[in-house]
This record gives sequence, structure tokens and C-alpha cells, in this order.
Amino acid sequence: MGLFGFGGGGGKVQRLEKRVMNKWGQAAERQRAMQMLADIGDDEALGALLKRFSFRIDGQIIDEDEKRMGYEFLVAAGPRAVAPIERFVSENDGVYWPLRALKEIVGMEPAVNALLRALDRAETIHGRVNEQKVQLVSNLRDFPHDRVRDRLKLLCQDANDDVRIMAVDGLLTYGEGEALSVVVERLLDPDETPNIKAVIFEQLLELGWSLEPWRAQLEEGAVFPPHYRLGPKGRVVRAG
Repeated sequence: MGLFGFGGGGGKVQRLEKRVMNKWGQAAERQRAMQMLADIGDDEALGALLKRFSFRIDGQIIDEDEKRMGYEFLVAAGPRAVAPIERFVSENDGVYWPLRALKEIVGMEPAVNALLRALDRAETIHGRVNEQKVQLVSNLRDFPHDRVRDRLKLLCQDANDDVRIMAVDGLLTYGEGEALSVVVERLLDPDETPNIKAVIFEQLLELGWSLEPWRAQLEEGAVFPPHYRLGPKGRVVRAG
């Protein structure tokens, strides 16, 4: 039996993967297994290393440290990590660190391509809570790009409340010229939820953007909840 309980022969990567995936095991054992997979460094080993991003452990600090460690191993692997990362992102939740690593390795444009391809696949999944889609959308704001902006505009009309909130939040980072008319559409939509409208009003209150061009429509539609109103210059202010 070799170091860390592994002998020679086939199946070493699979045994290391089991160690990495043992959320109830000792942190030192998981981290050592991650290091050994990074040292092997082939497609199979890096794919096994990526499995660490698919779950959380109870200790938040240790969980974050291990995921940052995994990110650093992937970046150090360079181009060898690209294909395993792209597979993982297309098939799994927990994509924040893998996407960051991909952007660091190959740059913004290829990383955006991979992210949007994965989102295309995720949007074909129906009949259950689509956690993969939710996770992917939550990462869009970290990839400032024209194609991401356009996708966020479409996602502001998604059927899932969480997706719409994250899409609005991400789109607002592109500024008033790109975002304001889209979020006003959400406010004027009679089917939009009060919760999402409240999120939008709070964001507009902070940003100070003027809704003056839509004042008549907003007031006619009785869009404002009791604790918000339009000020003299069309900016959202707190009522009372």
C-alpha cells in the first residue's frame, strides 16, 4: 500500500476522486487528494478535481479555501484544464470557481462562449427546478460582454423568479442606457411579482435614474407600492 492509502495500478484517479467527494472526511485528506489529482494533471484527473466544486461542506471557511485551492490548481494546469472545465460547466451546478479559472486561462471571449453554450443546454431542461440554469445566470454579471448583456435582457422575461431577479441585477451593471427601459418593462408588466418590483425600486432608488419619460404610465398603472413614489425629477424616492 502506497502513501495516503493508495497502491499502484489502475483506478488511482477514481480512488482519489472518492476522497475529494467525501464531504464528511477530514479536510486534510480531501486537500491532499486534490493536490495529487492536480499533480497527475491529465484530463481524467482534472475532471475528478472539478468534482470538488459540486458540493458544499458545513464549514464555510474550509469550503471556500478548498474551492479557491481547486481554482488555483486549474489555473496552474493551463490549457490542459480547458476541456474538463467546459464539460463540468455544461453538466453541473457550482460553476463560479471553474468559470473564473476558465476566464483566467483562455480569456474573456472563449469563457463567454463556454458560459453561453452551457446556458443554452440548461435552458432545454424542463420539468424540475433548474438549478443549473440558476447558477449559470448568477455568474453572468461577472462576464461583461455584449452577448452577455443581450442574454440578460432576454432573461429579464424568464418564467423563473430567481432568474429574473439575477438578470435584472446583472443588466443594471451595464448602465442606464442599456438597462432602464428593460427594467421599466418589468415594472409595467401586470404579471410581474411584487417581490421583483420591490427589488427593482430599491435598485433604482440607489442608482438615482430618472423614470420621468414613463411617469404617466407608471402612475396610471398604480405600479408604486405604498413606500415608494416618483420625485419631482422622476427619480424613485421613499414615500412619507
